[in-house]
Amino acid sequence: MSTEETFNKEAANAIVGFLKSNLSKSGQLTIESELKTDFVLAKKRSHTKKKKKPQKKRVRCLTRQEKKSIGFYTIPRDGVKYNDILPLNKIWLKYINDVLELDKPVPDRTSKSWETFTQTLFRADFHGSMLNVVRSKCPSYVGKCGICIMDTRNTFKIVSQDNVTTTIPKRECVFEIFLGKQKITIFGKNLCVRPAERSTKKIKGHIYPDL
Repeated sequence: MSTEETFNKEAANAIVGFLKSNLSKSGQLTIESELKTDFVLAKKRSHTKKKKKPQKKRVRCLTRQEKKSIGFYTIPRDGVKYNDILPLNKIWLKYINDVLELDKPVPDRTSKSWETFTQTLFRADFHGSMLNVVRSKCPSYVGKCGICIMDTRNTFKIVSQDNVTTTIPKRECVFEIFLGKQKITIFGKNLCVRPAERSTKKIKGHIYPDL
């Protein structure tokens, strides 16, 4: 018997003896049956170690600089064919039709629904949209039209029908977006936000923003 077990037994006997000497005869008869001599605080501690849960390995994503260094954002000028991305435009048209509810009449600019409509459009994903540059500080961009294949903070990359990929700066341009039979004019300076951040950012109202 170990020293700890001997000590526990002596402590239990001492407590039982104390109760017998201070309780009435009727109470002494039930001590043995009602009193638990195995005390929680006197129990021997278990030395078994708890098994640690295996930690999930975190998947490391490439940083923006690493993506740039391996050419992730570089698209060759003649590397994408227009016909290959036409299905992307069809998917986008269905997506934007559901988001903007284009099956309903477009709200009037003076109505309260107009702000909701414009905010929804601002937060939309433009990959696959048909963009046409109608105004620009740089005249060479005017008339450029194509399907958007990359939307960055400051630029759109579009592929035109002649299979040429062009990078269009947003801030200096005004775009027409084709929504089936409808066209909407958007000032590029209002879209100078990363696509992932536009969903939480609110556009400020500018009726006639300067180029």
